[in-house]
Amino acid sequence: MDNDSHVIRVSIFGKEYPIRTSLEDEDYVREIAAYVDAKMQKIQKTMNVSSTSKVAILTALNIADELFLEREDRQRQTADAVRKVQTYSSRLDEGLSDDTT
Repeated sequence: MDNDSHVIRVSIFGKEYPIRTSLEDEDYVREIAAYVDAKMQKIQKTMNVSSTSKVAILTALNIADELFLEREDRQRQTADAVRKVQTYSSRLDEGLSDDTT
């Protein structure tokens, strides 16, 4: 591990974990841990699952679903932006062609 790394202690689902990180922003690591904890608490409460490992797996699947949806949305936005740029570029080309004739 990197020599610049350090350990941050976080609590997730009632258990404390030491997280080794090279990130300078400890609050960022704590925010991620709090997010995972909140997701696990919500799933446990909503689905009344008693097994911690099942809660963890369902939480991982839920967060992966969020990630995939965000990626899909980003790809869609990027494709929309590319189409708009191509349209504007074509219109600009047409406008410049009209000015030279």
